[in-house]
Amino acid sequence: MKLDPNRRIKRGWMNLKIKSIKNECHDTKTLYFIDADEGGIPFDYIAGQYITFRFDDVSEKPVVRSYTMSSSPRQTEVLAVTVKEVDDPFISRLLVRDTAVDQIYRARGPIGKFVYEPESDEKHLVMIAGGSGVTPFISIMREYMDRLGTEGAPEKMTLLVSYRSKADLILWDDIEQINKHSHCRIVTTLSREDATGEGFWHGRIDSSMISKLLDGNFKGKTFMTCGPEAIMDTAVACAKAHGVEERHIKTESFSS
Repeated sequence: MKLDPNRRIKRGWMNLKIKSIKNECHDTKTLYFIDADEGGIPFDYIAGQYITFRFDDVSEKPVVRSYTMSSSPRQTEVLAVTVKEVDDPFISRLLVRDTAVDQIYRARGPIGKFVYEPESDEKHLVMIAGGSGVTPFISIMREYMDRLGTEGAPEKMTLLVSYRSKADLILWDDIEQINKHSHCRIVTTLSREDATGEGFWHGRIDSSMISKLLDGNFKGKTFMTCGPEAIMDTAVACAKAHGVEERHIKTESFSS
């Protein structure tokens, strides 16, 4: 992964202030941050990277949690993080339930290599996600959707994402917008609700669904997968079974 030597970075912990909050669904919010000291976004990053938050006052020892940016580097005014509430650990509950505009959090970043690498990746990027694991892919697709086929960008992007039901749709506004672009395709499957009459697929992600997504053609593609371990394991096993080299398979465990 080549890094721009002229990129803006901040070393160490920084202060991020919440500028606005968007309710995604019943248990998920997108938090829009700016640099608390200087305004705007505090650093340059690559779509797919994450930041780490530090919480000093929630337990005896500091607690850190990492979240992928759901915004893209092209969004220069705010930095977005989408958080889904889960029972454990408790930090996600704090961010979803107890966060307010103008609140300040300590964070550091950007971090991570779960990104599109034009020097080594194939030109067709295939992404497999479950739940909040969709966040790095929304960042990636927003970053490249208007310049597919140009230097430094893939030629085509395909995303298969699984949610439990329509009530659990995360970043749905972004998904609908991205799906309007040619050579961008997002397929959404619901594992616990049959809404096939509304354009959704139905069922859990498995090898047959991934094969259907690609019409059985696994050649010339780089696979990226993020989400629950079961979905990632399925995606990796399916890609390997169809002859995809390990160097063209990337995984990222999400943190809640």
